[in-house]
Amino acid sequence: MHKLILFIKTYKPDFERVYNLLDSIDKFNKDKIPVIISVNDEHFDLLKSDCFEKYKVYKDSEITSTTITEGWRYQQIVKCNVYKLNICENYVAIDSDSVFIKDFHFSDFMFDENTPYTIMQESKDLLEMTERLKMDSENIFFKRALRDTRSFFGNKGKEWDYGPSPYIWNCNVWRHFNEVFLKDSNLDFDAFFNQIDQKSYSPSDCVIYGEYLLKTRLIDIFPIGSLFKVYHYKKQYRIEKKQLNINQLRKIYLGIIYQSNWQKEKKKWFLF
Repeated sequence: MHKLILFIKTYKPDFERVYNLLDSIDKFNKDKIPVIISVNDEHFDLLKSDCFEKYKVYKDSEITSTTITEGWRYQQIVKCNVYKLNICENYVAIDSDSVFIKDFHFSDFMFDENTPYTIMQESKDLLEMTERLKMDSENIFFKRALRDTRSFFGNKGKEWDYGPSPYIWNCNVWRHFNEVFLKDSNLDFDAFFNQIDQKSYSPSDCVIYGEYLLKTRLIDIFPIGSLFKVYHYKKQYRIEKKQLNINQLRKIYLGIIYQSNWQKEKKKWFLF
């Protein structure tokens, strides 16, 4: 069983982006952390053949089943159930619109041989940016998701941001959530997800993981900030692209995430 894997959930509309991500992993993955890909069943055979040669590729149905079909909710549920494969102890869940920009190692994600870091921060820089863009930082997406989820676990205190992606997740946390918490609550994952969904439009996999870990302390919590520079908003990108170049970002982050619909602008940054 692997101590750590890189896990990518994708589907046909994201294939071109995932190929860019995989190219960057091939270049910068210095410790050769195993790469696992999951693909919607109906798109499985459309993935490039060399992906099957270089990486382990699963159909989504080999990981879990769900009655939830809406795209972004569906992919969250698949990512949360990777523990069912029994192939790893920890995994880095990476979105297709990500790209690594510098060498990375096992130690970037793991505090020691057995304990992963936890993305857990106040994200004040992001809150500043939302205010700068004339948006209400009190209503930002991670705070909405946290408020809708926290009541299930009885946590209090700081409004933590357990993102952004990539997330570093421990399989035992997700296993315990599913096999103990949900079982004791007489719920399955879909039902729990839908309960949050009834409160708002923002259930969040990273918030569920983070709040459950905070409640249970199943592993030691070693908090870290963002692994990747994330451009959440197009206006943010337009402002910040003039302030920091790719070489400066490499000093701070392992990679960059762009909104997936910024194709034309995004290509300017692929300077490996």
